[in-house]
Amino acid sequence: FSALFSNPWLWPSYLHNQAASVVTSAFVVSAIGAFYVLSNKHSEFGKLFLKTGVVFGLISSIIVAFPTGDLAAKNVVEHQPVTFAAMEGLFETQPKGSEIVLIGQPNVLEKKLDNKIAVPNILSFLTYQKWDAQIKGLNEFDEALYPTNIPGLYYAYHIMVGLGTIFIGLMLLASVQLFRKKLYGTKWILWALMFMAPFPYIANTTGWYTAELGRQPWLVYNLLRTSEGASPTVSSGNTLFTLLGFIGLYLLLGLLFLILIGKIVNKGPQTVKH
Repeated sequence: FSALFSNPWLWPSYLHNQAASVVTSAFVVSAIGAFYVLSNKHSEFGKLFLKTGVVFGLISSIIVAFPTGDLAAKNVVEHQPVTFAAMEGLFETQPKGSEIVLIGQPNVLEKKLDNKIAVPNILSFLTYQKWDAQIKGLNEFDEALYPTNIPGLYYAYHIMVGLGTIFIGLMLLASVQLFRKKLYGTKWILWALMFMAPFPYIANTTGWYTAELGRQPWLVYNLLRTSEGASPTVSSGNTLFTLLGFIGLYLLLGLLFLILIGKIVNKGPQTVKH
């Protein structure tokens, strides 16, 4: 039990996920508030929702990136260096400091990143606080240790980080306008807040993909491969049937959720009479 609480992965990952949950809630609340203000119904509640969502959204978006996201990434560097190299699209070890890739397409066959746009030395500084620190590229590792889906891992990670950056930027702009008492009249920000409601869900999902794709090909890292953990008594047909059942169930629950939330939002908050 003590090993669980002393696990270096536990607290950064837990706090990162909790902060991401607050981001999701804040964006949904902000979106509903923006909808009310733009449609000119339940405006007072809309302004309250916006104020609450924007403040909590800014704080939690920053916490997702730093310190929790920063600590989680440094854990990956220390304990799963090959995974970190794949996440960052780093194939070659760069002797004078590693660049951070903004855009690029992993070319696993040729072991390089195509059409990349990168900023020199930033990855080294963010990882080790040294501009010239070396970070091992994928070419330094045995291919048997590579994550099984390098492009999927790379894209999932970059989508998560990209969306997280957009969240901070949008909430910062909204907070500035809120402080200047101009938010409720700045329609493009209200439209942006309303449009962004589903994107924290996407960011959370790609974060989960990053963790799950990043630990492959291991079921228990460096101890048990995923291929060795398959049950000999459960057929592939049974597994597929169960998977399809879960997909169908979650699609049904998701549809019901959207219908119910839509009705509640359209109806609006109810004033309690004493």
